[in-house]
Amino acid sequence: MSLYWFKAFHLIAMVAWFAGMFYMFRLFVYHTENVGKKDVVEVLMVMQRRLYKAITLPAMLITLFFGFGMLVLQPEYLDFTWMTLKLLGVAGLVTYTFYLNYVRKRFSRGDVYLTSKQCRFRNEIPTPLLVVIVILASIRPF
Repeated sequence: MSLYWFKAFHLIAMVAWFAGMFYMFRLFVYHTENVGKKDVVEVLMVMQRRLYKAITLPAMLITLFFGFGMLVLQPEYLDFTWMTLKLLGVAGLVTYTFYLNYVRKRFSRGDVYLTSKQCRFRNEIPTPLLVVIVILASIRPF
């Protein structure tokens, strides 16, 4: 498989990963705003579980697989500062993804410890990382 195929699948999976990350905290917002409505919360918990396990986590793993595959094909990229910074950003996104699951599990136990406003704020965390990672990968400064 050529580098171009790795790059294509890496980008496709990355888009799905970000879609999952952005939508998850939106579901948490709805969850916090409907705590007293058992039927709504049950549907939201199913949506959260499916989003994480069927889309977000697999998309993250596929993104990482093809990203590291590209590094195997071009190991010299590891010598560049832009790649080091990009990988730090990716580590932040991986951490954030696991944090999503932590929040999901607490919410599923009825421990809705965040407010709607806190969920909205946390929903924005991946955005600056996305901007930095895309700029680093496409412009390759330094």
